[in-house]
Amino acid sequence: MAALGCARLRWALRGAGRGLCPHGARAKAAIPAALPSDKATGAPGAGPGVRRRQRSLEEIPRLGQLRFFFQLFVQGYALQLHQLQVLYKAKYGPMWMSYLGPQMHVNLASAPLLEQVMRQEGKYPVRNDMELWKEHRDQHDLTYGPFTTEGHHWYQLRQALNQRLLKPAEAALYTDAFNEVIDDFMTRLDQLRAESASGNQVSDMAQLFYYFALEAICYILFEKRIGCLQRSIPEDTVTFVRSIGLMFQNSLYATFLPKWTRPVLPFWKRYLDGWNAIFSFGKKLIDEKLEDMEAQLQAAGPDGIQDPEIQEALHEEVVGVVPAGQVPQHKDFAHMPLLKAVLKETLRLYPVVPTNSRIIEKEIEVDGFLFPKNTQFVFCHYVVSRDPTAFSEPESFQPHRWLRNSQPATPRIQHPFGSVPFGYGVRACLGRRIAELEMQLLLARLIQKYKVVLAPETGELKSVARIVLVPNKKVGLQFLQRQC
Repeated sequence: MAALGCARLRWALRGAGRGLCPHGARAKAAIPAALPSDKATGAPGAGPGVRRRQRSLEEIPRLGQLRFFFQLFVQGYALQLHQLQVLYKAKYGPMWMSYLGPQMHVNLASAPLLEQVMRQEGKYPVRNDMELWKEHRDQHDLTYGPFTTEGHHWYQLRQALNQRLLKPAEAALYTDAFNEVIDDFMTRLDQLRAESASGNQVSDMAQLFYYFALEAICYILFEKRIGCLQRSIPEDTVTFVRSIGLMFQNSLYATFLPKWTRPVLPFWKRYLDGWNAIFSFGKKLIDEKLEDMEAQLQAAGPDGIQDPEIQEALHEEVVGVVPAGQVPQHKDFAHMPLLKAVLKETLRLYPVVPTNSRIIEKEIEVDGFLFPKNTQFVFCHYVVSRDPTAFSEPESFQPHRWLRNSQPATPRIQHPFGSVPFGYGVRACLGRRIAELEMQLLLARLIQKYKVVLAPETGELKSVARIVLVPNKKVGLQFLQRQC
């Protein structure tokens, strides 16, 4: 999933105009309480103290299943679920119930409500049952991974992975590998610019960033390049890339359509075919890596267009730390607060995962309502991150809101849970440090060399929710060479 991190970066280039420790100790410390401790004590679900009157669950608005299915498949919201968040919040308020078959979902669309649930997670939080993923694994007798395993087994697996992926010092070890891929990305970018009619335009930046992200993460995972940034991409890599999109898009329909439709409609087969191709490609890379290791052992013997002012300020910051022609390193980003702020603001406006969820395995109180154990809460991140009670001027791209020394008139962050693009607690995004490093390195290299301008024919861009948030069409950008 860390490969999806560069979906965030393509929004960063047009927008201006997921280490955690065991039990999530550092993650929880990194997000301060929204209220002072003396006031938070009496808040619902915040622990002992004076509580408000317990409220009946019957007070919570409910969304009918027929209406939901009508909006999905007749009105066309199946790929616009993030926009349904906006509509439902306007109609029902910050909390409403919905049903998917017999499963009740409690939808939360305000930062304080998200905070109450997230801070009450247990030792083994459950994202959701991941039923579709498990069905594919079960059909092919495949073992579960960190996304599908639960309970103590998940905890042991996650603890082992945390040591290599979530410590900043460990993530920094991948800097050279990322920079190697970025070198090829910059070469491919210049090739596409030269081939364009204007000599400076790339017609589909979303696709190019996607190829970059896959190339980078496969290099990290398998220590092997897969050719996404070559002029002629290998056929098996093209199939792999196509299969990822196939799996994600058809998983939406497989989630919401009843199981009896699977033999009749094509979505379930397409979904399985996508997974099969993904696993086949991954197995091939693993087998090749094992063969390489065996050979080595035998040989060795038994031993968005950015706002011009923001873009210029960002360029000044980057070249002030790493002059043009030099390659950024992990340590340099400690001196680039604006670059980090640009990425944070991009993730706020365009969270790659617009909806997430948790199944709380114990009885839980939220906003005065007492929910039974195993209630599934749906986190409406897209609408929460654009909530004016969490962010002033929420629809505008204002990276300076993330800077501590910004001017008093700058829009501020009003709730720490307003934007949590990598999640929170022990179930937060495992690839967070890798994704952050990947985005920081690439954005710094691009801003060093180019002034980025939206191609005139691109027009208005909208987002589509295919489990992850993606642009609804090609993103054309012009890369104007800066004068050294």
